[in-house]
Amino acid sequence: MKKYSTILADPPWKLSSMHHDKWASRLEDKYPTMTTAELCDMGISLRPYLADDCSLFLWATHTTLPDALQIMRKWGFKYHCLITWDKGSGWSQYGFHRKTEMILYGYRGKININQRGKYIPTLISEKKTTHSTKPNILYQWLDSNTQIPRLELFARRKQLGWDCWGNEVESDIILTNT
Repeated sequence: MKKYSTILADPPWKLSSMHHDKWASRLEDKYPTMTTAELCDMGISLRPYLADDCSLFLWATHTTLPDALQIMRKWGFKYHCLITWDKGSGWSQYGFHRKTEMILYGYRGKININQRGKYIPTLISEKKTTHSTKPNILYQWLDSNTQIPRLELFARRKQLGWDCWGNEVESDIILTNT
């Protein structure tokens, strides 16, 4: 069984309490979503695939940040820092213009990020494109600064040099509760 040194995850957050007039349909209509409890439980299935020294890059929004921290702990990772993505535009709710998303970085074992050469910046300024499409520069930074093998959870497209797991692409692994 392959042991992954780098994990990138963009969970299908269940955001049923939020209403977005700009979307023609609910988020659940675009793809299946998962509750925080379901995402936390994935840690059991994921554990056999993790290297002793493993990095996790976990996408979160302002609304899902507390849940993302909980998931990170349940998956066995220690929070270290976050990367902020300034998407250039966003939506307003309760008096705040939310035009950023975050990527939480956590690790298990030892931090296995390249410590020489170009570092991973903690700010991405790249305009968003379509719903849930993430900035390409992130993959370039991770390819240059993280250890292989790499796995993307909840992948929406196949990325060169990455194995993937998700319902929108042909997955390289099958996660099962063991």
